[in-house]
Amino acid sequence: MYLIHIGAERADPCATLAGVLEYLNRDRTPRAPIKLDQVAVRHIERGDIPVVQINGGRFGVRPPGTARSILSKIIDEVDQFIIRVNGGIRRPHEMSRASWGAVVAAGRLAYFPEDAIDMSLGEAGPLFQAADLFEDQAPFDISAYVQGEFRKRFGYGTNGPAYCRNQAPNARHEVHVAYALLRGDTVRECVINIYRDDSSFSRFGLQWMRALIDVPTLRGALPEGKLRELCNAMHREKLAITAANAGQLVGIIRRLPDDCTYVHIDDALFEAKILPPRMPPPLRLPQGEFAKPATGLAAHIHHTTTQHRFEARMSKARAEREAFKITQREFDYQARVAVVERASAGYEWPNRVALAVLQRNVAALLEILDGPKDMNTLSKRAIRDVTGVDLLHCAATIRRRRIFAMCDFSEAEQARWEDEATAARAQRRAASDFDRVCERAEASQWRLDGGRTMNGREYVELCIAEGFSEIVDLARGSAREYRFHNPGKRISRRLRAKDGTLAYARARLEQLAQTECVAA
Repeated sequence: MYLIHIGAERADPCATLAGVLEYLNRDRTPRAPIKLDQVAVRHIERGDIPVVQINGGRFGVRPPGTARSILSKIIDEVDQFIIRVNGGIRRPHEMSRASWGAVVAAGRLAYFPEDAIDMSLGEAGPLFQAADLFEDQAPFDISAYVQGEFRKRFGYGTNGPAYCRNQAPNARHEVHVAYALLRGDTVRECVINIYRDDSSFSRFGLQWMRALIDVPTLRGALPEGKLRELCNAMHREKLAITAANAGQLVGIIRRLPDDCTYVHIDDALFEAKILPPRMPPPLRLPQGEFAKPATGLAAHIHHTTTQHRFEARMSKARAEREAFKITQREFDYQARVAVVERASAGYEWPNRVALAVLQRNVAALLEILDGPKDMNTLSKRAIRDVTGVDLLHCAATIRRRRIFAMCDFSEAEQARWEDEATAARAQRRAASDFDRVCERAEASQWRLDGGRTMNGREYVELCIAEGFSEIVDLARGSAREYRFHNPGKRISRRLRAKDGTLAYARARLEQLAQTECVAA
């Protein structure tokens, strides 16, 4: 028996040294962690056991003896006091979480022997000076020894046994308890009580374990897949599984095929009126200027677009329902949402298109209608239905001509309009490019003779004001040098391409040349 002293007054008993390791390294969040100077461990017969702090802030113990003797003693204690009771081997769910934690702590020594052995001493240290008579002369393989002892004594490795048939081994106590309850195995209340107020098991995909803890009727009643989907369906609707409704729920789910999915379960619970229908958001009719159509064309565009969206949503919902990808509740919900969306759609877009047609706004119509065939197809179809102008089944040039014709433009008027639009776009691009060049030049700094500083734009403007009007490109080996030349005084100043002053000087000279041409 070991006594663990935390501080001056507290002393907790522990049957095994592995249990001591489990106790000292137990997760105590959010409680304050234990400090090394507060801890003392003593065996009631063999005296004090040194406690150390190792990597990651974990606690380790340092009992006397060789590596083999320490490991053998720890595993013997686990075997005698925890696992083997009345000649049988207890499974994880048949012991408390702390007891199983001690078994895991013993198995951890296969990979982290420093928890109980000072590995820094090496073969010359006291651990190996008194070697066991039966110890091989070859280096002692700690991992193989611990793994071998576990399998020989307990029938499973250090990761624990499989938690159910055809599943991998697992070292988590809550997993074994959950699947034992699922199978309907006997689990002591003192073991179950550990998890009644602890929901940490839900982090490992065991949310359905809560139902097994709270409602004993469910234990052994359903396979894992059905129970999980039942719990998920009830949880999504914030409905509790209780002793009062558990019998009805089990009866409903048992009638479903073994390979049923969440869709089957949701449908069955919905048909039994346990799950409520899903309701769409409330209908909000459009208000203000977009509550009514501006013209008959706007009304037709609105009908065409909203009906298309309605049919697309319903077609998708029907296909998913037929493929059994969505539940009946979800299908009904999608249908209700489609109706609400159709009824609440306003006339903002239909009015914009219709007013552009009514006002002969060719610029707006080109923006809306002069695009690829799949651009605003529904609006083009509505225009064809109302005005007879087909903008869908024609080449791009014919479509553009028909748009101009809708606005009473002759071919000559169209050509002039397009020339003016092209010139305006070029002017806007030039202005935008000039703004970017100007912004880049303003970000640079120039220092002139006398210590005066200014940004690159100011420097170029100063040069132009002083008569610099030509840009000279000079070769300097493989590099280029740019100079701002004053032909009257035959002097030049530097320009830099990298900081934007060269580009700004060229843009300003081009502006000045255009201004002179206009004046002439």
